[in-house]
Amino acid sequence: MKITSVKCLLLSAPYAIPGDLEREFCFADGYRTISVIKIETDEGIYGLGETYIGVFAPEATRAVVQQLEVDLIGRDPMNIAGIANILKLATYYWGRFGMSASIAGGIEMALWDIKGKALGVPVHQLLGGKVHDHIPAYASGGNNKPFPELKAEMLEYQKLGFGAVKIRINYLQPHEIVEKVAFCREVLGRDTGLGVDACQGVNPKAWNYKEAIGIVRSLEPYDLLFVEEPCEVTDYKGFAKIRAETECVIAGGETVSSLVEAENYLEAGALDLFQPDAALIGGLGAFRRVAQMCERKFIKIAVHTWAGGVGIMGNYHAAFATPNCTLLELPNNPYPLREEFLIKPLTLVDGRISAPTEPGLGVRLPEDVEKRYPYRPGSFYSTVGYPKKNLGAFNK
Repeated sequence: MKITSVKCLLLSAPYAIPGDLEREFCFADGYRTISVIKIETDEGIYGLGETYIGVFAPEATRAVVQQLEVDLIGRDPMNIAGIANILKLATYYWGRFGMSASIAGGIEMALWDIKGKALGVPVHQLLGGKVHDHIPAYASGGNNKPFPELKAEMLEYQKLGFGAVKIRINYLQPHEIVEKVAFCREVLGRDTGLGVDACQGVNPKAWNYKEAIGIVRSLEPYDLLFVEEPCEVTDYKGFAKIRAETECVIAGGETVSSLVEAENYLEAGALDLFQPDAALIGGLGAFRRVAQMCERKFIKIAVHTWAGGVGIMGNYHAAFATPNCTLLELPNNPYPLREEFLIKPLTLVDGRISAPTEPGLGVRLPEDVEKRYPYRPGSFYSTVGYPKKNLGAFNK
């Protein structure tokens, strides 16, 4: 089997719950773009991968994929390690981490999809076999909004069967954070897990570790699953100080795109819970290597995923082959480019997702997807107009 083409499909679709976009500083036109990488072979089998970088820089992503295609045509797609090394060499001088690593990981994800389809097995079996039959999933949402809307959202997650929820606490004053967390805890009760995300990877006024310690301590009474990104994401020592001086589980790592960055977190003793994203960190192989690094330090894994359906399934296959993975993130905002790629819909049973059983990643290219969801220039993550309004001014 030989690779005949490597293409990047840019797809744009309506994104988020009406009203939420007015409270955030991204996707100003109401559409969000994803970058799906399609690798075709001379035997008619194709594989799909996804890079999360496409949410931020879709046209640049397409250009990089086009350049890397030259290095891949004619190669055996079953030789995933060999191709991963070729991609490393091709990008070494200009992209050992960040955008190029994420794109190379999306290509690698598509190769795993091809290999699984060719052998008729799910990708997690190729990664060493599943070590979980089910993994708990948490609903990911809870943007800043009036409390009546927030209550309805929390109750809907419980109705859908989620045993845990994550809410955002970014762009709020400390007292507003406590009010929001206390409100959600009251709505959800004590039997539903509650995590919070401070989103300090996208906060231009990120808290320093002293501010973060005070805020995290104020949240300790609410029995949180974790506090995610309580300071700027490269402040590894700051993370470690927060972890040492508070009682909450400290989480982070979703922006990591290299083993070097992962090592910085681990060497600093920064995290209780690592949140790798296979669509960003460099593919399923990098996800597994980071998970093994964490396992040796008794650190648990909670998948981060905010991609389309292909990226989500890539993450989940890596998760089911990872012994120390304890949680799956599942975005819940309406977005058709999540569900349409799945061969078999994701379902919750007792708050958990079952291990995928379809060959490959369990994804396929929807019919006429490029015609139905054509790329819309400008539909990428943008800070234009930030901040749009005082997000802390809740109507309670």
